[in-house]
Amino acid sequence: KNEDGLSTSIAIIGASYAGLTLANTLQQNSSSITFTIFDSKTLPFTYVAGGDAFNVPSYSSLATRLGLKTSQQANNGLTRKDVIESLIKRVTQHLIVGTRIEKIEERNNSFYLQTRQNLHSSDGASSAATASSNNNHKVYGPYQCVVGADGVRSKCRTSALNGTFLIGDARWVNDRWYDLGLRRIERGADIAILDGLELGGLLLRAEETDNKDCHYSSQSFPLALRMKFCARQIQIARMTRILSTSIVFIAMVAIKNLSTLQSLLLSILDRKKIS
Repeated sequence: KNEDGLSTSIAIIGASYAGLTLANTLQQNSSSITFTIFDSKTLPFTYVAGGDAFNVPSYSSLATRLGLKTSQQANNGLTRKDVIESLIKRVTQHLIVGTRIEKIEERNNSFYLQTRQNLHSSDGASSAATASSNNNHKVYGPYQCVVGADGVRSKCRTSALNGTFLIGDARWVNDRWYDLGLRRIERGADIAILDGLELGGLLLRAEETDNKDCHYSSQSFPLALRMKFCARQIQIARMTRILSTSIVFIAMVAIKNLSTLQSLLLSILDRKKIS
């Protein structure tokens, strides 16, 4: 708990490798952090694409660190279903499924999620509060932190608010934009698990040092990790990259057409001299 004796509440958007790894890390190591996991899909989570075989080196380390148990030994005939079920087992009560995030709002130094229920959703999640409900639309909150683990079309990534973070494909798509997602396809699950572990450790350390009367501060993070996980920093880096690319493109076009501009300028000067 923070200095006021209040629990830290975190919303995790996305219940695949990254989001579930983060949830298990928090569950295993902190009693003062509460969290809710949102996903637009419904149970059972056997929808993860990419074939049945599962060979991700980081899962063995994760299973050992968190004491996860599957029907088979880690990396010895594991399927994606085995892995997802082992990650879900401890955090099922924190899940709200069949719920799509429409918008992330920041009000009074806290975050609220505007959602739309696609299908029947679980009522077992220990969410912070349901602020309002209108047919299939609900608002959940307040949260001190929002983590986007919701893939390449992450709502958290497009909002890019201070106090929000990105892991897995939501972050990876910004880092590896230049390879058109090819390496993400090869290593996506592995990186997602590592992201969940790393951000979980950072949030746990920040919980011990920060005062959580308002949303989560990332100032205690090393600069490199703020640049890696913080949605606002990622957005700034992306906009800087776009601006730099635009400037370079404009400069190249200008240089290419420099001779034409020079000819036009000389022509104008010659006309003035004649007149």
